[in-house]
Amino acid sequence: MMTLTASANDIERALQDLHHLATTGVDNDARNAAQFLLALWDGDLHPLNLQDFRFLTPQPMRQALQLFTFLMTTGTGLQKFMSEEAISQVADNLRALNGPGINSGDYGNGSSGAMARPAPPAPPAARVQTY
Repeated sequence: MMTLTASANDIERALQDLHHLATTGVDNDARNAAQFLLALWDGDLHPLNLQDFRFLTPQPMRQALQLFTFLMTTGTGLQKFMSEEAISQVADNLRALNGPGINSGDYGNGSSGAMARPAPPAPPAARVQTY
């Protein structure tokens, strides 16, 4: 069972550990931690797929949930606890982890220089039944 209650020291430690993992890690935990922190920083620019969140191992997942719970219950943003330089390090490592593949695009809502999401394909034509 995961405990979501946390002291101020737990929250600070969670933020430090997740940032360290997201900036220096080279595995899926690093990628998922980076995506999580970027989503907390700017969810419009970096949307988080909650289905991917399940791939975090137990320790980082517990810390991420504690941090998320703290931010949501206090109504504060990650910007209050993390600098732009620190979040840039997270974004840089995530780009390196994703590499030049198909999923490496920084898709967002078109703001901040991010490329806009591709338009969805046109729906198929309606079928008409003749009698």
